[in-house]
Amino acid sequence: MLDKPYKTWEYGDYVYGDHWEALGVLQWLLGRQHAIPAYYSSFDRARLFQNSGIMPADPSTIEKFVDSFMASQIHQTFDAHQLRRAVDTSEAWIWRARAQVLLGLRDEISRAESQQSQATQETPLDEALRARHVPHSLRKLAADLPKTIPLAARCAYEKKLIGEIESDDFGIAVEMKEDGEVPAGQRRTATVPYPNLEPEHLDALRKIAESRFLAFAWALGKIDGWDPAQTGELVSINPINAAS
Repeated sequence: MLDKPYKTWEYGDYVYGDHWEALGVLQWLLGRQHAIPAYYSSFDRARLFQNSGIMPADPSTIEKFVDSFMASQIHQTFDAHQLRRAVDTSEAWIWRARAQVLLGLRDEISRAESQQSQATQETPLDEALRARHVPHSLRKLAADLPKTIPLAARCAYEKKLIGEIESDDFGIAVEMKEDGEVPAGQRRTATVPYPNLEPEHLDALRKIAESRFLAFAWALGKIDGWDPAQTGELVSINPINAAS
């Protein structure tokens, strides 16, 4: 997107970019964002530019932002509780996103386990999980997810990592369709269960969760490069939980 000339961006450039949410988390870690939006909402794109110093059509400004982040790591300090809560929230939502992927592949996983294939080449199931950065170790959870998801939702709600439970699942606030134009602050919302969203919206939530998870993993030294594939076998990134 930043390689495109100014004012030539298209709608798709603004919506659910794979790394916009990661940029927002990095800014939050730097103290340039007051809060991380709910995991069904995106960071404000205009504010991301304003707070980072990144200039459209000038990719070199990305390096300057990253350099400022790396320099700030030496001096930046975090409240342990606040950081733990942010990472726990990220882990809750990436778990739910991955669970949804596994739910869609339950039949394939069941067949693969029953056949116990000894194939050395990557199977279509392996490829599907890798493309969505779902750890191979989570495959064994697929069969029990209908029972596990309600328990996980209740646990996340009690820890205040999610705002609502709907139908024993993570609740997602969606805007109601209105007749005519309604000011943003007056739009009505409803809470729907996570799996009731359309496939494209489920994919969007997965990308939001993945991008934020990637940023936390990189910032906390759990991965050594900016590579989403490295999170594919990463289940937990929180280094503070053991001390709490």
